[in-house]
Amino acid sequence: MQGKEIRIKKDGKWYFGNAEMFRRDIVNLLAKNIQKENGEYMIRLGDDCNPLVVEDVPYYATGLVEGNRHLKLVFHDKQEFLLDREIKIHFKGDVPYISFRWDGDTRLSRGIYWKLSDFYDIRGEEVYIVPPGL
Repeated sequence: MQGKEIRIKKDGKWYFGNAEMFRRDIVNLLAKNIQKENGEYMIRLGDDCNPLVVEDVPYYATGLVEGNRHLKLVFHDKQEFLLDREIKIHFKGDVPYISFRWDGDTRLSRGIYWKLSDFYDIRGEEVYIVPPGL
């Protein structure tokens, strides 16, 4: 995997050098193999390890699947995150984030933030997503 830089932009899009990576199956494979060590992100596949430049956070929630008893976020890289417990929303300014693998590692798109508003429990200054059935 050595060679050109792999970068995740603020909008969740992946780039190899200056070219956007549009093959979601490849982006999904890479995203599933992100590791974080000493505050730095990398992609580790087998014995190969490649640094990963992350402009904001590695994950970006762009879709929502609502079921009778569950909520599932879908990320730009096509990973899915089943919300089966309360999740605290963290804010950097007015931008909402949640924790998927590491603290505050997932940005919520503006549309997903508003779609989730039916499931918010506001506790003073804190906001939680409370999935149906909890």
